[in-house]
Amino acid sequence: MKIVQVDDVAAEAVSHNPEILKRVLLSGRDLPGSVRLSHAMFAPGQKAAAHRHKNICEVFYILSGHGLMTIDGAACPLEQGSCIMIEAGELHELANTGKTDLAVIYFGLSR
Repeated sequence: MKIVQVDDVAAEAVSHNPEILKRVLLSGRDLPGSVRLSHAMFAPGQKAAAHRHKNICEVFYILSGHGLMTIDGAACPLEQGSCIMIEAGELHELANTGKTDLAVIYFGLSR
């Protein structure tokens, strides 16, 4: 068993936008077959630049706020309670399109 409090985890920059901070709650060492489980906060207007992962699919769950996930050019509006999976190889970008912070939990799985 492992219990983690988000406020007890040091914040670090998201690799696709160093202004966005994430907290890695569980790493690949904790979750076999996964990359990590992270919590991220996007301020209004912030976005994680378009990127793709060759061998990783990702799952995003929106805790609060409004955002837009663009996947291979298709825009997918997201709001609190939305869950979206990105397949390995898909070009994706997440942006906060709301007026409040966008809080996201996400994890990656190796393919």
